[in-house]
Amino acid sequence: MTSSSSHTLLILGGAGMVGLQVAREAARELHPKRIVIASLREEEVREAIEFLQSEIEGVELVGAAGDIFIPQSLQGRRRADIVGDEVAYDELFHEIFARDADYSKSALHRLMEEHRPDVIVDCINTATAISYQDEFKVAEKTYALLRAIERSDDGGKLAKLPELLNTVRELLISQGIPQIARHILFLHRALEQSNARIYVKVGTTGTGGMGINIPYTHSEDKPSLQLLSKSAIGFAHTGLLFLLARTPAAEDKQGAIIKEVKPGAMIGFKRVGKRHIALRGERTPAYLVSAREEAVGASLQLRDAASYGRFEDRDVPLEIIGADTGENGFFSIGEFQAITYPRQMEYVTPEEVARTVVLEILNASTGRDVLAAIDGAITEPSYRAGVLREHAIRAMQRLENEKRDEVLPSIAIGHLGPPKLSKLLAEAHLILGAAGTDDIDAIRAISPASLQEKVETYLAANPRIVSQIVTIGVPMLRSRDGKQTLTRGPRVSIPPAPPDGTVVPLDAESIERFARSGWVDLRIENFELWQERLRDITKPDVERYGSAALDVKGYPAQTFVPGDVVGWLLTNEPDEQGMVGRRLF
Repeated sequence: MTSSSSHTLLILGGAGMVGLQVAREAARELHPKRIVIASLREEEVREAIEFLQSEIEGVELVGAAGDIFIPQSLQGRRRADIVGDEVAYDELFHEIFARDADYSKSALHRLMEEHRPDVIVDCINTATAISYQDEFKVAEKTYALLRAIERSDDGGKLAKLPELLNTVRELLISQGIPQIARHILFLHRALEQSNARIYVKVGTTGTGGMGINIPYTHSEDKPSLQLLSKSAIGFAHTGLLFLLARTPAAEDKQGAIIKEVKPGAMIGFKRVGKRHIALRGERTPAYLVSAREEAVGASLQLRDAASYGRFEDRDVPLEIIGADTGENGFFSIGEFQAITYPRQMEYVTPEEVARTVVLEILNASTGRDVLAAIDGAITEPSYRAGVLREHAIRAMQRLENEKRDEVLPSIAIGHLGPPKLSKLLAEAHLILGAAGTDDIDAIRAISPASLQEKVETYLAANPRIVSQIVTIGVPMLRSRDGKQTLTRGPRVSIPPAPPDGTVVPLDAESIERFARSGWVDLRIENFELWQERLRDITKPDVERYGSAALDVKGYPAQTFVPGDVVGWLLTNEPDEQGMVGRRLF
């Protein structure tokens, strides 16, 4: 963005403490035409825009309320309600777990599609939103019900069964890792279809940068499994964003730059003042109660509101002066002093976080991009490994020649996925064996029809290779006299078997999809494709271009080596999403 920009900035979690400051800082430094404030509730979006309108001039402020972690069709529904609604629950479960979940139905995709942002800043406390669904508590409840049913008579089992089914449904959709993984996959697809050039995540350490013995939790035990799961999800999020940052863009797109800023302290504060406090877990503000003394016995009643009266028989509100720290909560003076004390959590202001975010958008070198730091710290491929690769390959080839009568050709076994890899290696092996030469120019000179005929002749003469390929789950697709046939073994890896069985429907579209992704395709069209690939393979001209010749487009040999050729294809050929190769740093 420049000072003359007409771009749109989308701030997820824009009504929160950091989101508001990002909006203010972005308006000053980036001068966008529009800022979209997206947050969970209509009321907080409205309040945020009212606040920003008094601070920002010359920028259109747009509000968007909703929960990006549930489908668009379920907006406004509480998770507890969704669990009890069979249709709604099926839709949410499908979005989280189904292999063919439609990202275009997600609230995140719809939000990005509607507003077409150029820059996205994600200030949602994602780790909290996911981990505080508290799968531990739901698991304990499920376990208790299972045990109760096991110990009940038949009538008791039937009475408890509906409650058990309900908690099992809740447990399934409260799992953290499936939710964060699906969220990143949907984000990837949404970014892929958008014009966004940069996505910045304001992440979390989960413990404000403190250790596992952190004394500050949301009123849980120390250390709370719930809090530790927040850290686990927070860093799982970082790991998935790291992968997303290394994901190449489609050929016709530049692709979004992915960054993460991860504050390692309490973020505060939003404002100071008086507040009528609601106790944790309660929705309504609390009032003082009259204390009473009771004997310590064999048991302790933890909740007994009905038997406690008002303090001095009147409503005295639990009202104090304190600091509003946004998503972290409202802290008393003493709590604020303790948590911000040196060598405790301390704190960083939302303005500082926002400033770092905006500088990262401007591509300034802040040193605070966590993903860039990880990228600089990981152990990269080495020269020694490159040398040893050649020794290992030669040793395996020598052993294969020595034991030719004892072993099958080392083509593929399917342990290294996806099945498309086995398919391509098998096709390359058949082309090499059928051509009778490993010279790329000589293979390139064979017509597709002639190459197809040679491969069929080779297969007829080598039935063990046919058996080897189909045994690992890779069938062979042929077309003869207008009819398509499949040479196969007892298992087929593509398509994957559905959860409810082993039979899948086939139509013309699915056959083409499976042929591309996991079947050895012996039809003439595939041989034409292989000849196109061979025409695209170019030998590096080191004499003319020097080291610049050894880029990913160059194939460093004149010989057709199946593993190397397939590696070249996976680097240079667009996949189903149009992406090519590995993003290089």
